[in-house]
Parts: sequence; C-alpha cells; structure tokens
Amino acid sequence: MDHGVRTADGGASPAQHPAEAQQLAVRLEYLFAHVQPLGRRHTLQEVVDGIKDDGGGDTTLSVGRLSMLVNGKVPNPTVGTLRSLARFFGVPTAYFVDDDVAAQTMAQLGLLNALRSNDVQAVALRAAAAAASSAHGLDLVRTLVEQAGRTAAGTADRPAGPAAPPD
Repeated sequence: MDHGVRTADGGASPAQHPAEAQQLAVRLEYLFAHVQPLGRRHTLQEVVDGIKDDGGGDTTLSVGRLSMLVNGKVPNPTVGTLRSLARFFGVPTAYFVDDDVAAQTMAQLGLLNALRSNDVQAVALRAAAAAASSAHGLDLVRTLVEQAGRTAAGTADRPAGPAAPPD
C-alpha cells in the first residue's frame, strides 16, 4: 500500500519523483523556453496537436500526460513519446537521455536564440563555424553575441577601473 505524500492534484510529492523525471522536466522546460518559432512559448495543446498532426508520432500523448512530464511527475515515458517530443522540437531523441547530447543541443539552441535576439548573425556565424565542434565553443560564441548586443544597446558592463588607453 502506498503511504506516500500526495499533492493537491493527487500526484506524488516532488521528493518522491526520481531524478530522471526531474531531469526530463528540466530538459523539456528548456525546449519550451528556447524553441519558439511562433515568437512565443508553445502551449501544451499546441505540442500535443503538432505531434498528432505529424502522423508518425505518439498519438496517445495527451495534454495531461505532457503536463505531468513537464512537471517531473512521470519517471518513465515511452520511447515513442520521447521520439515524438524530439521530432516536434527539432532535437535528437538522445537529448532526453544523454547528458553530452543535451549539453551540445542546449548550447546550440542558446546560440540560435542569441543570434535572433541580437541581430549579429554574420559575425556570429563566422565565429560559430570555428567553434561548432564543441558545446563549450558554442557557449562561448553565444556569450560573445550577447555581449555584442549589450554593447550595441549601450548597456554593456563598464570596467570598474579607469578606462584603458587606446592602442
């Protein structure tokens, strides 16, 4: 008999959810936050509808089940569900289970978002071509793009000391 603590919605408390479910929730949240072709965050219904419209995906995925995945309440989603979510968000299925693939994918998505938001694509793409072989390189390029955007907007961090003399 299960004597575990339950939340108001009847689910197990977060402390009872395995680390894998929480890790999946974090990775899904990252996709919702960074994959926004409509210029805004996808709704759960849009994701479910998109997967069903795809035809090759998990047609049994419901908004409720997706909500449970996003909130870390489902420890073992099916491979079909992971494939469908990966296809919808345009990431490799391994993103959900492999830390190295997840890090690389997150770095790439971060770079893409930085490119879109700062409108410095030409410079960043040249730098990205040189750094594309590693997640660290992509993360570095994203940071440089973000700094360039802040500089262009006049919000760059100013040095604490006196200005350096010109070269």
